[in-house]
Amino acid sequence: MGGEAVTLDRRATVRGGSYPDDLDLLFGDPLDPGPFDYATIVADDEARRVNDTAGALLDEWDAAADLVPAGLGGRWVSTEDLVRRWGPVFARDPSLAMAHGISTFTAALQVWTAGNDAQRTELARRLLGGERLDAGRLDLDGGGFADDCEADRSGDHWLVRGALPLVDGADGAESMLITARTRSGLDSSGRSLLIWYADAATRPLVDTTRRVPTGGLRARSFAAAEFDGLPVPVDCTLGAPGTATETVRTASQVSGAVIPALAVATVDASVGLAVRYGAGRSLYGGSVLDLPQSRALLAGAVADLLVADAFSAVVVRALHLAPTGCSVLTVGSRVVVMELLSAAMQDLSVLFGSTFYARVAPYDVFEKFLRDVAALSVREGSGTAAFRPMLGDLPAWLRRGQEMVAVDPALFRLGESLDPLEFDRFASGAGTGDALGAALRDPAVRAAFEVDSPELGVLEQISGAFDGLRDELEEAGAAEAAADASPIALRLAHHVTLALAAAAFAGASAEADATSITADPLIREACLRRIGDRLAGRVHPLESHLVERLVAFAQERTDRGIRLTMSARDEAPPARAAEGDTT
Repeated sequence: MGGEAVTLDRRATVRGGSYPDDLDLLFGDPLDPGPFDYATIVADDEARRVNDTAGALLDEWDAAADLVPAGLGGRWVSTEDLVRRWGPVFARDPSLAMAHGISTFTAALQVWTAGNDAQRTELARRLLGGERLDAGRLDLDGGGFADDCEADRSGDHWLVRGALPLVDGADGAESMLITARTRSGLDSSGRSLLIWYADAATRPLVDTTRRVPTGGLRARSFAAAEFDGLPVPVDCTLGAPGTATETVRTASQVSGAVIPALAVATVDASVGLAVRYGAGRSLYGGSVLDLPQSRALLAGAVADLLVADAFSAVVVRALHLAPTGCSVLTVGSRVVVMELLSAAMQDLSVLFGSTFYARVAPYDVFEKFLRDVAALSVREGSGTAAFRPMLGDLPAWLRRGQEMVAVDPALFRLGESLDPLEFDRFASGAGTGDALGAALRDPAVRAAFEVDSPELGVLEQISGAFDGLRDELEEAGAAEAAADASPIALRLAHHVTLALAAAAFAGASAEADATSITADPLIREACLRRIGDRLAGRVHPLESHLVERLVAFAQERTDRGIRLTMSARDEAPPARAAEGDTT
């Protein structure tokens, strides 16, 4: 690939046509010297900058088209496909992915959700032309609503004054979503979303020079935004005045599914690094991976990764197939998926020992990955308090789902085609209820597990625990949704979501073909045991035969250059094009 961006005739000449779908091909192997190798990624992270060459490759790939629904001229149809396409970016540098598209994507979701035809068409035109969209963060979990930003009506404009304490992106964006108080009072009902398109006249009225440094995602610019009477046309109000919170909550059902699913690729790459390190690092007359403790750590990380992969993939499919029930599901799933991924990274950090912070190349990139996953976890909400937004609706959501005996198998058929999202089908509250939990008792799912097998025994235990949790929540009632919700109610919500993770894994395993790794009874048992242990309150080391199977799987996939995820192609990625090759 050399030092220049690769130009390929394979890219689309028109949107929606053929384009290089595999960014692994464009980026090249990060272990090989090149303009986007691990050494360069680490150096860019230290300098808090985005890799210009990789950014140019994303432009060549027409990354902006993924941010826009196909009905508005982009190429976003299946959200599952979008996650698959962007996975290679997250496998190398989540900061680049966020800065060069995904943060704009999460901001634009609010326009696709609540914008009128003119607003959606205008934003689509701008994004497809290469512009980016910033957004002030609205804290839906803890009540932090940036109370010092307000907008007063003056004729056909709002005049925005005050500050947003955290804007997701500040460099290079030509537009911004501003959350401002447009009514009296400090409650969330007075918040409105305003779209500001920057121009020479108004840009001096917005100051984003005060940076907010972060430990992870260092190349992504976070800043405070200060407004000095910024005029925003009233017709740039997104939805009805005072509906910002509702709009952000609805849009976050999509972003809360997509970002954890993308983070799976970062952890997957970290596991591959750990396998290479463990096999190559000499210790006590053998390798690090010869040590039982190291093998157990790796096995636990792989099991947690596989469950997180299945759960996140199923929730992404639910956006299309069961959108009216996603308001509760995505709140819980984003927390638990990031919890599982963070646990995997912690296990891997112990396996690496001092290597990742002693700057032993190429494994020093793991330290960056560890920080980036932690930052994504904080971004999506971490800890039991993050379950608070779902508590009020959870009992009714579970009750409605209890009527289901079987689940829609399409939820679990990873990779099967999906129709475009219908944003007007996303609901607040309990919606149609739980579309996933029934997988724990679905006869079709259980039929994929051998009768009287250890794996089926664990699944039955989790199913029983799920029923008990549902009964406890029913007794507690929706009153627990208050801001001072008890630790018991938060724990129940956490455990319910863990059981749903097991349901997603079981369902995806049942629908996978015979070549899938989750067709292996030992793999299924190991993954379900990790969830069962968490429900019981303590994660125990896996039994040795389960450890050996998981380690062998990780080694075999890594040696062949194949990702460990359930949806990964069972073949090595194609060799990257040589410089100048346009065939």
